[in-house]
Amino acid sequence: MNSSKGQSQIITGVLLVMIMISLVAVTYFWGIPLIEKQKDTVTVSNAERFIKTLNEKIEDVAKNGGTQKITGFEIPGDLKLIDSENKFILNFKTTGDIIATGKDIYLIGDDRSEAHVGEEPGVILVRSDKVGNKYDVSMRLYYRNLTGAITNGKSNKYIIDIIGLGKTMISGSNHEITISEDASYTSEIETKDERIYITKIDVRLD
Repeated sequence: MNSSKGQSQIITGVLLVMIMISLVAVTYFWGIPLIEKQKDTVTVSNAERFIKTLNEKIEDVAKNGGTQKITGFEIPGDLKLIDSENKFILNFKTTGDIIATGKDIYLIGDDRSEAHVGEEPGVILVRSDKVGNKYDVSMRLYYRNLTGAITNGKSNKYIIDIIGLGKTMISGSNHEITISEDASYTSEIETKDERIYITKIDVRLD
């Protein structure tokens, strides 16, 4: 009798262990992907907030002059400044398709190379492409020309010209970005058909 009761307890114990192992396996199978997706969502959200902040501060200096700084941020990948193209590129990787792959998504602006005064000069373009079992995400911030009204037979064009100082690429944390008006600030070029106003902005990556 006692032997039968002992065997029953052993079987019950074995079943409980098997159930626990199954629960842990299910939790791992479903939990890890959810955790990774949450991490990717946070990464994309932080990157988007950073690139929008960078654009806002550049536009503020272009309009009002002075100096702006960005500190206390962490870059999930690499931030490159290509001042010859007035362009910033933020590249990072995710493990999931948080952003639609193979498509250009405009967070700000559109695909026009020129816009009208009153529209956003800054354009933020996001693209995600699958490479192996990961996704390469690229956020691009660049500036397009703004065209104003015609005065005295000439159209007025406004250009933000980014001048890179310091490093051309930074990644990780403990960096500072300083945005300020250039010494020459605004220059004016007049052609047969246009009057071009160029606002020069110094951007130092440290």
